[in-house]
Amino acid sequence: MKNVCFSNNVIEQQAYIISEKIIKDSIYKPIRLVFIGGKSIEIQNYKSQGSSITGEEIPLITRVILEDNEGLRFSVEPNENGLIFAIGEITYKEYKKIQHKESRQFIWYFFAISGVFFLMCWVFIRWFFI
Repeated sequence: MKNVCFSNNVIEQQAYIISEKIIKDSIYKPIRLVFIGGKSIEIQNYKSQGSSITGEEIPLITRVILEDNEGLRFSVEPNENGLIFAIGEITYKEYKKIQHKESRQFIWYFFAISGVFFLMCWVFIRWFFI
């Protein structure tokens, strides 16, 4: 039987890939990467260390800090919305609005799925035990 090896850190890898795209394609100057737990590293130090991270070494990148020509700094998540902002297709205000909307949708879905689950449990208990 052939041993199949695959990585189980898909979220970290996806954040890493999007962060690399943001750094490479951004119309803003990439300043810093922020990792889970609040640790951060300057982009210059990150590049000098060699940004090719493999296997279990990939820390979860939670934010990419960008700076415009006037010195204003923007904090974006390493996701598609952050990439769209970084390449200049939307404003920061639009980015924040999209992020807020997605957060509300997540909360709504969580409560809806939880409600359905509890309703099914209640029906199961009523059907079989009463």
